[in-house]
Amino acid sequence: MKLLLLFIIGMYSAHCALTDAEITQQWNDFKVKFNKKYADDAEEQMRKQLFTTNLQKIEEHNKKYERGEVTYTQGINQFADLTDEELKPYSHGVLRPKQN
Repeated sequence: MKLLLLFIIGMYSAHCALTDAEITQQWNDFKVKFNKKYADDAEEQMRKQLFTTNLQKIEEHNKKYERGEVTYTQGINQFADLTDEELKPYSHGVLRPKQN
């Protein structure tokens, strides 16, 4: 499992426009802004990975906005460290736009 996670992180890093330092800064800002606390280091690392993946999706989407390919921007909110399954109770049946 750890090897798979390291592979995913490595693949992500190769395509990420943000540096590790920028991601860490945004992660720390996110935790402060939304008063995020985690049970242990393992959970925090898992949540940081979810946050990083979501941050990358947001960055890619906002680049599409800058090119005029979509009509709205996205940003980090209090849900940026949750899985899709964990988000379901908050969606109130609203379907999110499909992302390519």
